[in-house]
Amino acid sequence: MTVHLRGQSTVAERPGDGPLEHLRTMIRALPVPTAPMTFPSREAALGLALMDLSFRLDHLPRLSEHLTLMDRGHMSRTISVDVDVDLISGRLRETLMVPGDTSLWVPVSRYSRRDLAPVVIRDSNGEVVPRLSHRDANRVTAAAFVKLLFMLINAHDDVSVPATAIHQLRHTHQRSRWLIEAAITELIMVGAPAGQRLHTPLDHAAGLEGSHTVRDLALTGLDELFPPADGDLPFARLLQLAVRQYTLVAQLGLDRPRRFLTWEAPLLPAEHQPARWQSLAKNVLPVNREFVVEYETEIPRSVKAYHLTLETRQEISVRRFLMSSDVDDEFVEVLAQDLESVARRADTLGSHHKLLELEMQGIASRLAELGRRRLVDLNGYEAYLARLPIPVGPGSAPPPARLTADQVLTALSAGNCSLDVLAAFCAHYAADGLQHLARSGLPGPALRNIAAGLRATQVGRDVTCDNDPREHGAHAHWRRPSVELSPQSTEPVRVFAFMTLADEAPALIESITRMVAGLALVVLGIGTLLSGGISWLYSAEIPEGFVPDQADAVVAVLLLVPGLLLARLDLPSTKSVLGQLHKFQRTLAAASVVVTTALAIVVGTVDSDREMTRLFQLALAVLIVILLCCLSEFYARRLHRSSSVPRSARVPRWLRDARGATRPTVDPDDFFDARGEV
Repeated sequence: MTVHLRGQSTVAERPGDGPLEHLRTMIRALPVPTAPMTFPSREAALGLALMDLSFRLDHLPRLSEHLTLMDRGHMSRTISVDVDVDLISGRLRETLMVPGDTSLWVPVSRYSRRDLAPVVIRDSNGEVVPRLSHRDANRVTAAAFVKLLFMLINAHDDVSVPATAIHQLRHTHQRSRWLIEAAITELIMVGAPAGQRLHTPLDHAAGLEGSHTVRDLALTGLDELFPPADGDLPFARLLQLAVRQYTLVAQLGLDRPRRFLTWEAPLLPAEHQPARWQSLAKNVLPVNREFVVEYETEIPRSVKAYHLTLETRQEISVRRFLMSSDVDDEFVEVLAQDLESVARRADTLGSHHKLLELEMQGIASRLAELGRRRLVDLNGYEAYLARLPIPVGPGSAPPPARLTADQVLTALSAGNCSLDVLAAFCAHYAADGLQHLARSGLPGPALRNIAAGLRATQVGRDVTCDNDPREHGAHAHWRRPSVELSPQSTEPVRVFAFMTLADEAPALIESITRMVAGLALVVLGIGTLLSGGISWLYSAEIPEGFVPDQADAVVAVLLLVPGLLLARLDLPSTKSVLGQLHKFQRTLAAASVVVTTALAIVVGTVDSDREMTRLFQLALAVLIVILLCCLSEFYARRLHRSSSVPRSARVPRWLRDARGATRPTVDPDDFFDARGEV
């Protein structure tokens, strides 16, 4: 899976933590070199070729991920890819050729340096595939950046202007350029932590503020090459990826152009989000809960098929599994910009009626295609709900509205880009009922409302549902659309997976409910035998002889029966996912045992009939309250089962609106971010 060169970073940058700031720190800390960095031209060419291929991964037509939730906070991944060497161009193939061999160095993945672990690549026969070591991959990457820096200096406008920093770096003060090259090489070989300041010996010394001509010129030239005001520079973004990620490069022979490779990716830790009131409520209220896991990654846009498989312990059921991607997001953004552009030029185009109509018809065709695609996704999601072993309650989705062409245009003009409106627009456009859009009143401010509505409803995100019949597993098969709406885009596709894990019947709460009910009956029976009837429950008169003559026997019953019942319960570790699901069910079981244990202490120490009666009544009341909490678990379970749309911010808004979901979104229990790591 690749990482795009544009857009936001996968890790939030703080002031002073960017790659160029790390580079400036290295320039201040490293000794001034007396000779340039020597890299063979072949290594620089190989590094540039590997970077190009590792970002695009055009030679991977199919990709699969198998996820296994180890425990709360850790997920293992098995990556499988189909590699087609014939898709690599001939010019790149010559550069990637292994010297003295008929094989190529082929990048198959990128992953974070924080997940350093041995990676063994195997082919379809189970044989180990040779790969380029991380040190050698970093060396050729450093050679590529040194070559790239030299090319940027030569292409700069000030390279031929005397007395400028760029001219001096190129001609007269080359030691400053050597220092920049040495800093880049050191940064790539050592790496830099994500989101943290780079620590160097400068942190442990004082009085180093003196001026140094070589360093000052290197820093000045760096600022002129990459002005801080320019924002996200391509060179800075490339450097950021190089210092934070490893490139997994396999050696593949030309005798078998198509290969199937698989490897165990480094263990992925969860990113724990700050606690909010929803998380506090789930951890405090003794009601049935779900364990929500969200997973995010990126896949190359050239991938034709992507499989995502989840596997859990057999005691855990996958209640919901949903995958969404932003494959059409870039197209929606381009369409929104076209709408705003036509809105700005509406008055000018008004005098050219045919030209305006052509613009509107082009917009309408793309808008209708979006509506058709999202309607297909909704139909697939409805079919997924119908296949669930626990059916979703009826009436969870409003019936579709049947709109006329005028009603559709009116709704769009108001910025209503819901799925009902887009699907009706698609139907009328297919029936050739929207021939005169230039006269419909859409051109103008209404187009801006449509653009805002498209962004708000997130119609650029698709939905792929689970098709695995197993209760403890899930699988989603994403396919690239046959018609690419953004054919010029090379940006990777972001994929979001939503997983809801639950403890389905036969569940632990059923055993705990029977246990609490049994303890309540034991307390009721002992009180009835001691008083000679059940009047002690409701009568104001205190029965005589409530204090037992043989208190040891009653104490033994109150201690042994709860212990035997508790020993028959299978209570997992609280650090596991199943333990999190059973967290407060364990609390209910322990609370019932505490009540009977306290009552046993009372029986052995209290001699007053009044106090004994009141304490028996109190113990029975507490057990009844615990029993009601157990019964509330069944009701909460029913509510969770009847929820048709996950309450996640990563689920497309158009799906939530189409299913009539109005409840607020909640944060997941575990969030795994594999962007730039697979």
